[in-house]
Amino acid sequence: MDFKKLPKKLSYYEEIHLITHTDLDGIGPSIVLDAFGIDHNPYYVETRKIDEAVIEKIAELPDQQLLIITDLSVNEETAAAITAVNKEPNGRNIILIDHHASALYLNDFDWAEVAPDKNGIKMSATTLMFKSLLDAEFEVSPLQRVEDENGELQVIRPEYSSKEKATMLTRLTHFVENVRLYDTWDWHALSIQEAADLNTIFYARRRHEFAKDRMNYILNGELFTDEDQQYLHFSKEELRKLLKKKSKQMLIVENYTLLGHDEPVNIGVVETDSYFSELGNHLAEKFEQEIDCVFIISLIKNKVSLRSIGHKVDLSKIAKNYNGGGHPNASGCDLSALGMPFISAVFEAQNR
Repeated sequence: MDFKKLPKKLSYYEEIHLITHTDLDGIGPSIVLDAFGIDHNPYYVETRKIDEAVIEKIAELPDQQLLIITDLSVNEETAAAITAVNKEPNGRNIILIDHHASALYLNDFDWAEVAPDKNGIKMSATTLMFKSLLDAEFEVSPLQRVEDENGELQVIRPEYSSKEKATMLTRLTHFVENVRLYDTWDWHALSIQEAADLNTIFYARRRHEFAKDRMNYILNGELFTDEDQQYLHFSKEELRKLLKKKSKQMLIVENYTLLGHDEPVNIGVVETDSYFSELGNHLAEKFEQEIDCVFIISLIKNKVSLRSIGHKVDLSKIAKNYNGGGHPNASGCDLSALGMPFISAVFEAQNR
């Protein structure tokens, strides 16, 4: 996305809003905006609720305000509504930045950039936001938020030297790359544990606390706090136990036909509420000869995380057919969208 082509420079909009996903790559663009000194109001939305959230935001979006959508895609009806807004002469504007292959159709619109990869490197939404702002010649100049005497947050824009900006740009680049490595699962192929640790901390912290600590890293150079380090030590032992336990509990649903895939597949099925990616990839690799993909069910969240390795199954196409989305090897949808036929098949596998 070329921010230079917006009707106004970002600094001229009265307010900027960000609708983004709920995962690490969802909060990443918000942290990048703050690091570049761009004040904004973030809203975190699950994939299944994105169209509803955008339509609601359009209805209340005042003149002279900008809405940025990241790490999420919209359907054709919502895309038409966005196009109509951008044609209005009142200064409202909406743009979208995404990296999921299932959203490539949005590149037909001049307000969207969807890039699963660039120059052979897998992209994340955080990376695309970062590159867009660099290309538009924004400088790293982090916002700082402090509480006033009434307990309300106030935005402060400190003055930074050229040396300080260069140092903070290096740290921000490192953070952005860690997000990309984790979200694309390149960290696993390259054995970069720090990226996985960053995701672990993201889910262990409240969202605003995680964002605050990462901004402190950009300012001061400490990626993980002492509290983070203690939690990581604890969580790695918990993950080891979980992988061992779920490897024994996994059911195999054989020859199941999924929408979006031509041939029946063997699905490894487990239930958990944590470590979806780590567990999914562990099981997909360990049982590669027996299953084509792994479905990790979270009953509490009514979600299913889909994981695979290789190119046999494109999970993004399957998830899209069940009102979800994602990447070819890592996607997700609601359990209710898979419906009773899938649930019945799981019970049958359990009773075999």
